Amino acid sequence: MIDLLSSAYVTGEDVAAHLRSLGECRVEVTRLERDGACTDFLAIEIPGLDAQAPRLGIVGRLGGIGARPAVSGLVSDSDGAVVALAAAAKMLGMAQRGDAMPGAVHIHTHICPRAGTRPHHPVPMMRSPFPMREMMAHEVSPRMDAILSVDTTRGNRLVNHRGVALTPVAKEGWLLPIPDLLLDVMSWVSGELPVTLPLTTQDITPYENGLPHVNSIMQPAIATPAPVVGVALTAQATVPGCATGVTNAWDADVAMRFCIETAKLFGQRTLSFVNEEHWEQLQARYGSLAHLQGVGRELA
Repeated sequence: MIDLLSSAYVTGEDVAAHLRSLGECRVEVTRLERDGACTDFLAIEIPGLDAQAPRLGIVGRLGGIGARPAVSGLVSDSDGAVVALAAAAKMLGMAQRGDAMPGAVHIHTHICPRAGTRPHHPVPMMRSPFPMREMMAHEVSPRMDAILSVDTTRGNRLVNHRGVALTPVAKEGWLLPIPDLLLDVMSWVSGELPVTLPLTTQDITPYENGLPHVNSIMQPAIATPAPVVGVALTAQATVPGCATGVTNAWDADVAMRFCIETAKLFGQRTLSFVNEEHWEQLQARYGSLAHLQGVGRELA
């Protein structure tokens, strides 16, 4: 998948054709082009054995796979798409060998080889080709019962560790505990103790409010009532999202296997992202925080 995406000419249709050649799946490509910006959104459905099973969503979150013409090559920011699409390809191969997913899995991302960059502290980041709310309309589906949002998260000083980190669960404005089983799965696939990415309330609010965010990893949480967990590709040093030569195949493989193992457990109803009893208590005691999914009050 890294090789396929390492091209100035790759399109969503190219990726869709590759996935269709690997097995039975539904792939929709939606091209969005406006004011000189362009990207191809991919919506992939991997069939499951049980049509009634809960459906996991995997969102490959990124600004773009390339920042041409400013730089040539696959940028650090591409990891969200790399991992999500590699997971799709691997699950299709598993199904061909008799190991189909227990429940359907929905994988959404976008292919943009010519995205822009924007200033950000401590290092520059990639810029989404279209406003974030518009991006989320394509990347988040109401058919996703829970979501793993995979994103490069190297441009910060919060996680000084190279590998993969998990965020707390975000749901309707709340930050909730990471399920123990998700931490176990990360330990199993990485062979290491699990690492977590700290979040603030600002990080789960929309980009439109203009406040600082660690990055866009939690933006799917503004567009759905489903619980969202971020799967962050991290580094010991701060690395710009527009840097090339950064994508690490080992780390991407760990993230991909984590997504697949989570999809198995979620489809089997063995894993829940939210403790429903605790969720009901929070709602009864403190009320809804869903207003944090919107832009809030207009400032004078």
